[in-house]
Amino acid sequence: MATRIHNLDDVTAFLAGHTDYEKQLGGRTRDTFDLERMMEMLNLLARPDTAYESAHIAGTKGKGSTAAYLAACLQSQGLVTGLFTSPHLERLTQRIEIGGREITERELVEAFQEVVDAVESLAGGAPDVTFFELLTLTAMVAFRRGGVQVAVFEVGLGGRLDSTNVITPLVSVITEIGMDHMQQLGDTIREIAGEKAGIIKPGVPVVCGAQDPEAQRVIRQTARDQEAPVLEYGREYSVRGVNRVNGHIEFTADITGQRYEKVRLLHPARFMVDNAAHALCALEVIATAVPDLLPDGALHRELAMDALSRVSLPGKFEIFRGQPVIVIDSAHNELSLKAAMATARVVSRGKVVCVAGLAKDKDLEACIRRVAEGADAAVFTTYYSTRQNRPEDLLRTYTKFGGKAGSMEEHPEAALETAIELAGEDGLVLVTGSTYLAGALRQAALEYAQQ
Repeated sequence: MATRIHNLDDVTAFLAGHTDYEKQLGGRTRDTFDLERMMEMLNLLARPDTAYESAHIAGTKGKGSTAAYLAACLQSQGLVTGLFTSPHLERLTQRIEIGGREITERELVEAFQEVVDAVESLAGGAPDVTFFELLTLTAMVAFRRGGVQVAVFEVGLGGRLDSTNVITPLVSVITEIGMDHMQQLGDTIREIAGEKAGIIKPGVPVVCGAQDPEAQRVIRQTARDQEAPVLEYGREYSVRGVNRVNGHIEFTADITGQRYEKVRLLHPARFMVDNAAHALCALEVIATAVPDLLPDGALHRELAMDALSRVSLPGKFEIFRGQPVIVIDSAHNELSLKAAMATARVVSRGKVVCVAGLAKDKDLEACIRRVAEGADAAVFTTYYSTRQNRPEDLLRTYTKFGGKAGSMEEHPEAALETAIELAGEDGLVLVTGSTYLAGALRQAALEYAQQ
């Protein structure tokens, strides 16, 4: 009997019957995973991924923000734009946007039904199709149903074997690369960069934001093998004149010979300038590659700049005003935690107190060292996941690296309350270490700011 999907509860129930590697340790690896099942499913769905142009974004740090910035720039040009990111912060529908808005439950249900019908047409109902594959397919179908002209896909994990790596994009973007997901991607920068460089397609331009020399070498070599031109940050495109103005960031970007003067971002973090630059470079590549895609054949850069100035990034150093300030941040690897701690120090007038959780597949010592180096106090907690580290292990490591005023709370809400008390009126509470912890406490932060 065919499964009927009527609402979001039906979607989540169906997803629950398929493996979710976002919430599990281990799982498919470079040696056990391939994209054959995805291609089979796409063929059954009449290749929804070919109904629109696309851009593909991978990296250890900054890929989600770069994807959001690029989608906003494309939308500003009058293009119906799709955006697929992961994981979601609070709601499943947050993973898919069309025309600059989160899709509705009805739109999700209708697209998901198409995917379920295809799954169930296979012998045995394709039990090995994963949670992320199902959602990737759903996004592709939703974009086709929504009349999307260009879609931006953020890689879920790695790149080469990621479910999104079935598309042939107009541009491939690789942001900063560091140590993360080592069990799945490898134990060295070279191995990890090789997996992320796996999104590079023959002849498709590559925007390279990676700064690690070894990662750069891997990307260049992969691009040469694929005869794909490379545009490197600091060479073909760059930024200068970065200033903080009333809590925001302004900068000038030189992008492949085009100048973007006084670009303004809502976000206070310096590293977001890099992500915006990657997005602008990708925008220039797309406009050059397919000028007919643009409504009047011309790229309106002032509209792109205006769009960037209005992009909000929930869960990415998201500031909630109060005394103290609360910041909800989804940093979950050493690179992103280092950046988050540095930004907190710039923003805060007083103490920086962390509420932190961390998954077991992260580099525990490298990540917690960053917290210990930058925090005046830290409260370690849980976030309702089988992948989470025990708070006592986090606290032990924090203490080992000289962390000040460390403590534990079993429940995230209690941890937040403790951190607020510790920070004082002039301080800053930084919720960080996990997207799931950020999602668990974002509503509490919103309510706090509305008091």
